[in-house]
Amino acid sequence: MSLSAKILPFPSRRETPCLSPRDAATAARGYLEIPRDARSDNHRDQFLGSPDVLLAICSILSRQRDLAPLMVLEQATDIYRWISQSQFELGLFDERDYFLGETGLLAGVASRHLGRREEALLWLDRAEAGFRHTMNPAPGLANVAYARLALRLEMCRYQDVLELAPSLVASFEKLRMGLERSKCRLLLAMTLNQTGQHQVAIEIINQLREEKETRADSQLAARVLAELGDLQQLEGQLAPAMSAFQEALSLLGRDEVSLAKADLKLYVGGIQKALGSLPEAAEAFRDAQRDYEALGMQALVAYTHLVIGETLLEMNREREAQWEILAALPAIEEMRLVPEGFAAFALLRESLSRRKPDVDALQRLRAHLQAKG
Repeated sequence: MSLSAKILPFPSRRETPCLSPRDAATAARGYLEIPRDARSDNHRDQFLGSPDVLLAICSILSRQRDLAPLMVLEQATDIYRWISQSQFELGLFDERDYFLGETGLLAGVASRHLGRREEALLWLDRAEAGFRHTMNPAPGLANVAYARLALRLEMCRYQDVLELAPSLVASFEKLRMGLERSKCRLLLAMTLNQTGQHQVAIEIINQLREEKETRADSQLAARVLAELGDLQQLEGQLAPAMSAFQEALSLLGRDEVSLAKADLKLYVGGIQKALGSLPEAAEAFRDAQRDYEALGMQALVAYTHLVIGETLLEMNREREAQWEILAALPAIEEMRLVPEGFAAFALLRESLSRRKPDVDALQRLRAHLQAKG
């Protein structure tokens, strides 16, 4: 969180005692450890009535967005609703609006990670409404703008990102939000990659690798390396791409499940498949799928079923491939597919009823889901 976004420790009209950062963090962890269905109004009044504790809770949830998006969404939703409905005087100045913005932003980003785009848009609107009424709205509004750009990238609205990202980078520079600036430049590089401007994207990535913000943040460093590897594989440089992916994986916690780690495992599987190592590719895809399952990301679980099925077909393991594809269909059926996606889905399902998967329909459906994100 940017220093410019933090709350000043003014006394509250409720005379809530100011807590040290350590005590606030301890209280925040204590609140989050209480099962949601066991929390009473007294618990919420005691913990959420303190701006210091709320700030610590938001900090914890922010660090967990990529690791446990479903948990973050549930916790942020609960806190947002309590703040918006409570009659408590929260702090002295703009604390209520600030925390409505923070929890709305957390819920919006978590919803995006879970593939719930309409829900994410609504949460980002709520976050903007909260930040707009604070004394220093610029940092919060800039973070909301970044979350919206990330959503636009996932929705393949590349021209929107290319137009708006440079202005947002400039905003982060003016606000001295160095980490957010680097993340926004990475988002721009990812968009340039998608639009075929690979050399420009590589130039930005190489600059990011040398910046202090990237070196100081292992998650960002891993994401930068992942994007570099993706660019290299698109240029046919498979060995350097694999090296970049493996280095990125080494920066992430060995036993920690995260979205970044799951994506990297998927990339590694793609390289192994391109190199002809199909059994190793299938295992990498399954490893990524287990992580997506643990994160509650059912759309990506379904997508990975198709990727595994396609790989098994190349290995002439048709019966196993059918099982994988069939496992994906219920989740895909619940998605809002555009006509071309639905047509591929219908063809694939009909071919499975004949026990002969339509490879072309499978590939078209997988490509559609990949673009859908």
